[in-house]
Order: sequence, then C-alpha cells, then structure tokens
Amino acid sequence: MRWSTWGVGELRRSRERLAKQGEAAEQTGDGASSGLLLFYAAECGLKAEVLRWILQREDTSALPTDLRSHNLRRLAKALNLQDPAPGQDPLRCRRHKDSSWIESHQLHEAWRYGAELCADHQKAALEALKSLVKDARKGS
Repeated sequence: MRWSTWGVGELRRSRERLAKQGEAAEQTGDGASSGLLLFYAAECGLKAEVLRWILQREDTSALPTDLRSHNLRRLAKALNLQDPAPGQDPLRCRRHKDSSWIESHQLHEAWRYGAELCADHQKAALEALKSLVKDARKGS
C-alpha cells in the first residue's frame, strides 16, 4: 500500500481547522461530530510534532509504520506527553447499548459509524482530545 505524503504545515493547518470545527460542533451538542473532528485534529497535531521535533523531517513519508495509524496514545508517547488523565484511559469508551468497550485507537470509527457511547465516557474523551490538541500546539 502506498501512503499519501503530507507536510508538517498541512498537518498543523488541519489541526487548527478541525479543532475549531470540533469545538463548534460541541457547542451545538453534537458530541459524535465533535469527537470525530477533535480526534483527527489531535492526530494531525501529534503527527506534525513527531515529524518536526522527533524525526526532524518535513513530511509524513518519514513516519515509521507504527506511527502511521490512528493510535493517539502511541503518538503522544513518541512526544513524551503525559497521559491526559490518571487512571483509566479517557479515550477508551463504553458503548451505551451493550456496555462493550471501544478502544482508544478505534474511537474515531465509533463516532464515524454512529455508535452510541456512554455520556460520561464521551465527555471524558472529548476533554482528553482537547488536551492532546493543546499539547500538540505547544510544539508549533
């Protein structure tokens, strides 16, 4: 599979655009859209900072295979960021319907495909995503 290549500047601009849209969606009460947009904002931001400060490269062609994923925890770890909160992973949510767990690297899929999540878990995930976006901005 051939990966598309994106520059650090593109990733940073996308982080900002998606974060603004995610916060606007949250204000209207649309938690799923907000979560999806904030998830991708955090992913873009973290990848940009890994490229710029850890790998010292300008585009995603330099990302190792293990970082070419939606695993925000792995990206945050590469930047030596602290976990957004102590205890349970705030990006791991329970489904409202059957109480099964959605793991953090699958959370974007849950929101994209319309899974109903427990309200408290979704709220914690949104706050954790905002924290990751903020942490990724520090490197810009």
